[in-house]
Amino acid sequence: MQNEDALTLRKKLEALIVDDLHKQLTNGEITGDRAAEVAELVLEMVPENITHDELLRVIPQLDDKASELSGVVFQILSEQDEKHKVEMIGKLRASLEGMIKNG
Repeated sequence: MQNEDALTLRKKLEALIVDDLHKQLTNGEITGDRAAEVAELVLEMVPENITHDELLRVIPQLDDKASELSGVVFQILSEQDEKHKVEMIGKLRASLEGMIKNG
């Protein structure tokens, strides 16, 4: 499951970065050379065999190295935070239900 999570998250991250860089290029916010530099940076920092935990550590560092990625980083981290909250609430709810059933 961990590998599937990493693959899914990496693919989502890559798709968001491609879309975001394309928009920035189209709007004249970055040059083609800079987009290529950012893409190369992402490829170096997010290898295909990265684990889910490594990916979660790397994502916040992306916009430190390339400010152009700040929107993507924010979106991914926000989604991951929300996912974590939902998981924790589910675990808490199940724990409380178990406590109630057991008196």
